[in-house]
Amino acid sequence: MAQFTTSGIIKHINMTTPAVLFKLEAAKNDPALQTRGDRKILVTEIYTAKEEVATETHWSHQASSGKCPVLQMRDTESAVFTQVAKQTRHFHKIGTEIYLLVEGRMTIEVEGTDYTLTPGDAIVVLPGAYHQIRPDCEFLCRVFTVNCGGGKDRYE
Repeated sequence: MAQFTTSGIIKHINMTTPAVLFKLEAAKNDPALQTRGDRKILVTEIYTAKEEVATETHWSHQASSGKCPVLQMRDTESAVFTQVAKQTRHFHKIGTEIYLLVEGRMTIEVEGTDYTLTPGDAIVVLPGAYHQIRPDCEFLCRVFTVNCGGGKDRYE
């Protein structure tokens, strides 16, 4: 994706919409949450077999192409996930993860200590800290990864 700078602002030449609204109800109706338990909505790299650049202002999982619409952003990722998502204990060397609980109750273990989140709670997991979501609760959570190195920055 070609980029240019005007007054210090990076613009994407092929950007078709200046913003995408990810409504909670649209995420909750996404079949991917029931089957695999997660959906990325902001990515550092687009996987062209399954994803395409979002072109509509209001996000929906029902793209006519069958691919998930996502926004691409350097060094940042975001996803919504449930207890169904595959969760393994891991850490990131450079990425910081911010978990924001939307619904339910979620327990996350960080470096041997369990933290229980209720709706509206957030926890920030710094680089180098081993962490894992406990599978014993039902929840809906959003996670934001900043200073993200993508899949290359995940270590188990």
